[in-house]
Amino acid sequence: MEGISNYYESLVFFCIQKKLKDRPEARDEEYIADVACVALNRLPARYIRHVVDTRFFESEDNIVKSNAAVENATSFAIEFINSRRGQRPDGKLGSGTA
Repeated sequence: MEGISNYYESLVFFCIQKKLKDRPEARDEEYIADVACVALNRLPARYIRHVVDTRFFESEDNIVKSNAAVENATSFAIEFINSRRGQRPDGKLGSGTA
């Protein structure tokens, strides 16, 4: 169905861009996708049709809480992905060739 999206997606991608500004990872689409997935999995699913309408009807307190949750989830995701760089899916270091 067209027009439905997760409220947090654009907020997470904006936060990632802000946090990675001037860092080489900012141009690594795979890295950004990994960070976004980890961050979004730490946030509740919230599907909307129009971000503008959602923001209009949200209280200031709720906006502040949502932004803080996005900041925390994105910071966690960056640390999580960075701590696992170079690891194979089984948790061992290396490229997977024995």
